[in-house]
Formats: sequence, C-alpha cells, structure tokens
Amino acid sequence: GISIEVKASRAVDSNSDEPLYIKALARHTTKTFLMNFQQLKPQCCDVFIWVAVFRDDIVLWVLNSQEVLNHPLYSKGQHRGNKGNEGQLHIKHDNIHVLSQYELKDDNLEAAIRNAASCQPA
Repeated sequence: GISIEVKASRAVDSNSDEPLYIKALARHTTKTFLMNFQQLKPQCCDVFIWVAVFRDDIVLWVLNSQEVLNHPLYSKGQHRGNKGNEGQLHIKHDNIHVLSQYELKDDNLEAAIRNAASCQPA
C-alpha cells in the first residue's frame, strides 16, 4: 500500500490582529501571508497531501516524500535539537507559485496519489 501523510494550513493576513474568520484571505490575494506545514516526516510516508485553505478555495498539493525532502523550501530540523527526522515548509505569498506543478487539477485524488507514489525512487 501507499502510506500518506496529510497536512493542512490556512492563509491569513499576516498584518492583521483580527479574528481568524476576518483575516482569512482569498486565493489570489495580494496581501502577505504565511502557511506553515509542520512536523513533516518524509521518511515515514510515500506521499504527502497538503491542504491549503483559503476563504474562497481549498487547494490540494500532492507530492512524494523525495520531492518534499529535496524541495528548496523544505527545512530539516524543525526544533532545536532535532536530529533531522522532521522538518517544515513555509509557503508565502511570494513563493506559493513553486507548488503549482503539484496542485490537484481535477477531482481524481487517487490518480494523483498513485502517480506521485510511482515517481518514488526504488
């Protein structure tokens, strides 16, 4: 079988102190935001599904664990003293475009998962 890790994050206005339901941002906003996908463990799964929640859209990105591990935005060692077994990835208004190749474009999540898993090195 294919082991999957699912992580979710929301886009909120970084410069607002309003409640979350007010500072939630639309997908194509020009405001600054930070979505942080934390406690990523590429060695523990075959495929990641990242869920990005916007006020007007929900986006899914599907990547295999090697794509995460080798991604330039992935930082190993999330916490002080971490021995490299988990990391994180920060998606911001100015780098979100780098995930477009992994975006689920249709509703066939199963096919996207199988495709990502099949691209894994043996």
